[in-house]
Amino acid sequence: MYMNPFIKITSLIFSFCASIICSRAQQKDSVDFKTIEAHIQLDTLNQKVFGKIDVVFTPLKNTNQVYLDAQKMEAVTPIKDAKIEYKDNKVWLKGDFKANKDYSFSFNYSKTPKKALYFWGWDDKNIDPNSPNRKQIWTQGQGKYTSNWLPSIDDMNDKIIFTLKIDFSTDYKVISNGSLKNKTVKKNTTTWVYQMQHPMSSYLVAIAIGKYAKKEKKSISGIPLENYIYSNRITDYETTFKHHKKVFEFLETEIGFPYPWKIYRQVPVRDFLYAGMENTTCTLFSDDFIVDDITFDDQNFVSVSAHELAHQWFGNIITETDSNHHWLHEGFATYYALLAEKELFGEDHFYYKLYESAEQLNHQSDLQKGKPLVTPKGSSLTYYQHGAWAIVALREKIGDNNFKKVVQQFLTTYQYKNVTTDDFLNIVVDVTGKDISEFAKTWLHNTKFPAQKALKILTKSDFMKSYLQLAGERTQPLIGKYQLLSDAIDFPVNSYLGQEVVSQLHGDFSAEAIQLLEKAFNSNNPQVLQALANSLTTIPKVFEPKMERLLKAGSYATIEGALYNLWNNFESKKMTYLKQTKDIIGFNDKNIRTLWLILALNTPGFSINERTRFFKELNLYTSPNYNYKLRSKAFEYLKLLQSYSDHSIQNLALGITHPNWRFKKSCSNTLKELYNNEKYTKRIDHLKSTFPNKVQQILTTN
Repeated sequence: MYMNPFIKITSLIFSFCASIICSRAQQKDSVDFKTIEAHIQLDTLNQKVFGKIDVVFTPLKNTNQVYLDAQKMEAVTPIKDAKIEYKDNKVWLKGDFKANKDYSFSFNYSKTPKKALYFWGWDDKNIDPNSPNRKQIWTQGQGKYTSNWLPSIDDMNDKIIFTLKIDFSTDYKVISNGSLKNKTVKKNTTTWVYQMQHPMSSYLVAIAIGKYAKKEKKSISGIPLENYIYSNRITDYETTFKHHKKVFEFLETEIGFPYPWKIYRQVPVRDFLYAGMENTTCTLFSDDFIVDDITFDDQNFVSVSAHELAHQWFGNIITETDSNHHWLHEGFATYYALLAEKELFGEDHFYYKLYESAEQLNHQSDLQKGKPLVTPKGSSLTYYQHGAWAIVALREKIGDNNFKKVVQQFLTTYQYKNVTTDDFLNIVVDVTGKDISEFAKTWLHNTKFPAQKALKILTKSDFMKSYLQLAGERTQPLIGKYQLLSDAIDFPVNSYLGQEVVSQLHGDFSAEAIQLLEKAFNSNNPQVLQALANSLTTIPKVFEPKMERLLKAGSYATIEGALYNLWNNFESKKMTYLKQTKDIIGFNDKNIRTLWLILALNTPGFSINERTRFFKELNLYTSPNYNYKLRSKAFEYLKLLQSYSDHSIQNLALGITHPNWRFKKSCSNTLKELYNNEKYTKRIDHLKSTFPNKVQQILTTN
């Protein structure tokens, strides 16, 4: 996080933010918004939203005005005799409002959203009209504010029952929060009506529109579980949503509080800003998690799916009062996702994941970048991993039975309300009668991660004792640890121990190391083979046949590592390796295909026509037609080649307008580098007029 060195400016900013918080607190203290019913129409040509809002609210004290947040609306007009005014990014509802009496207002609005609601593919004439995943509309409210497209309340402390009516082309599925109450078809337009039964914070409102296939199961408790997938990926449905029903039923039992909503949906969307988002009843997730059988072991949706599902309790039914208490969302969701993975993949997996996060947190502490858990300034590592660790430590302290009672009472007491850390800790004290002040000091308010206490918890696992003993040998010479390493890869090999052995042998090709590497190859453990494929940057001749067999491994990550290292080691067989792998695509980001293209472009023997075709294909992957991870990879490889086409430079400029900040920043930095390179300056000047205005301004001020 950027810390402004100018104390006076910081003070002014703090005062300004404090006034906003105070203003919002006053609004919350004076009115309770009960329901918002929105009738939404979406103009894909102009990427615009038109809506009619019907809102019901109850003043908590006499007042003459209340407001809804509405960011940069283009038009707000009253319906009938409603007294409204639009100013300061708010729709002010005016009248002589008496306490504890319900009032209703209606108005129309229009907006061209710049964030929080995104139109994908509607302005690209080159998109295949038969592709089911290219033209989409989806929302992201957390951190972006739903009020950018739907007048609502940005303050998460006012929970509202939402009903959304959405008109859209009958060729598409429209998905939102709550139960589908009605679906009416008129000519080429369908009106979808979704309704929540319980209140929620506005940031959890969601819409997803696209061409989807849908499948549904029911949990043991009777909750409909709807999962959506692109029609051209229907064969990947079972793999993508593998274990979902089991995870749902596990979490409902483990949390001990019935799933609090009427239905649960999961919907993949293209170029999503995050891995997933826990909108109430309707999780949206990155379509990068649509996976086939080969991909599942390397990249799957299980952890993200479990995390977003846990948020339906922690974040959605109980919601933080402000970001000081964000760990109550992310820590619990991360913890319960780990428990779900433990149920599916075993105890060793659970403890290893905890160990990984403890290492990261301890490193952060060593750099003196640690944050207390109760803070508005924490990083993702703080809220997610440190938060999960605090819950692990609390459960260790108070015991399983007490912990489950605490969670149940916490959710029961504060359901559909907002909470603080003290609210949770008070429940802990009420249930257990224990003094937890030392726990709170150590795990919640200390900037330093309590590594020794974490180590004590980890070493309750025999596996972790073995792993830590093995890891403790990293700096020791092989002669003194040979037997320990050899024992660690005895059949059946533990994946984590085997990978650690391979890591410690990196770059060592002594006779003893060769014996151990041979044993690792013979283990046939998929994770150990993957570690070998990626770590053997120098391949001894004796392992050439074994590495070549990995080109047919059941793992795209293993194939990628083996292909690159084989190509790099054996000059005379480069064409052979490329012929063997020419039809393999890899993950959704085409990791093997893009690697194949750049290796082919650097391999003598291909004709000029073939090389031209390879170059065109690599440039093609920079297009907005493809997901941003593939585009990033293509830009990265073109940078290595230092050979951009005009089309790829234009696509680089378009990338700067992408809503994903990492991709946007990468594109911006690369374009600036190119512009400062004499080889490209004139070309970019020539193309500049075709760039978005925002990009032209960046280059002008560069």
